[in-house]
Amino acid sequence: MSVMARLKIVILGWAAVAVFFTAVLEVSDFGHKPLGFALYSNAVQFALWALALPLLVKFIRRFPLKDSRTIRNAGVLLILIAVIGMLVAVIHLAIMFPTYFPEHSSYPTFQDLIRSELVRFLPNDVLIGIVLVIAIEAWQVLRDLQSERMRAMDLERQLAVSRLEALRMQLHPHFLFNTLHTIAGLIGEEPAHGRRMVVALGDFLRLTLKNGARSFRSLAEELEFMDLYLGIERVRLGDRLMLHYDIEAQATTAEVPYLLLQPLFENAIRHGAGRLAGPCQVVFRAHRDGHRLLLSLENDGAVRAPSSPSAAHGVGLSNTLARLRLHYGNDFTFQYNDRPEGGVRIDLSLPFRKAESGEEQNAHYQSEYAHDPR
Repeated sequence: MSVMARLKIVILGWAAVAVFFTAVLEVSDFGHKPLGFALYSNAVQFALWALALPLLVKFIRRFPLKDSRTIRNAGVLLILIAVIGMLVAVIHLAIMFPTYFPEHSSYPTFQDLIRSELVRFLPNDVLIGIVLVIAIEAWQVLRDLQSERMRAMDLERQLAVSRLEALRMQLHPHFLFNTLHTIAGLIGEEPAHGRRMVVALGDFLRLTLKNGARSFRSLAEELEFMDLYLGIERVRLGDRLMLHYDIEAQATTAEVPYLLLQPLFENAIRHGAGRLAGPCQVVFRAHRDGHRLLLSLENDGAVRAPSSPSAAHGVGLSNTLARLRLHYGNDFTFQYNDRPEGGVRIDLSLPFRKAESGEEQNAHYQSEYAHDPR
């Protein structure tokens, strides 16, 4: 807050308090006094207290009530308030007497006024000082609470970022080790496929490192990234892997977490085409429903016995769920269900937020994938 803004607040506060107390005193013991005199007297008194505010703040910082020596500091502050209150009362009367004081007949000299009125004014000034100290202490406590809250929010944000980075670092080796294991098997049996897979893996990792610092991107960019991953899987699986897309144009502009789809596709392929001798169809759908983005991914696969363990708790899907909780809290749904005819279907609902970048990719995928299964 600038100095001028603080000065305006002090002036407005001073004027408001002076008018308020004038109205109160008009109803009470100052009712027999001229209204102008009451207003002038209060204005002078509270102007002096406004000038004394920096001194009070300095004393409060020197003897804080929230310190471990609260009783001792409170006693010191009370003495200082009494001294300042006496000075304010004397200066107040000294200003009033020669300027605007309609009671000169009752108090012909300033000494007469001090002897008679100082005792009456002093308790009021001490009370004002105590109220100001309490208000300043309360304001500082409020500021400390706000600072602590901001610090806690910053720490929570840093922790969330660190956890996301840890999850991301967990995800990359998981995919990388699986791919390298596949390449190792192809080198001896199909060297040409192995070489193409190494090139595709290099392109995939290059794009990963290029965009690794981002937490979100458009669905179109995520699908472009998936093209590289699926290119690797096509080299490995050949015609056995059949991909179909049903993507609404608006959905490609949606913001999604970085590397959201890769573990979902990997899970679908590993538990589908990776375990079937014949063709395996993988279907991906993306649609916007009002303020929600609806994604689904399903794959062919063997019918699993009800007693068999679920694949939904592997590294990839557990990682995805943890990242979704960090990004969205409880504002998402994730359903993993076995299909009666075999295979698995994953349904995901996220808040629809338009991505800030990726316009070229959005246009590409709107024209290539939207309602154009392949």
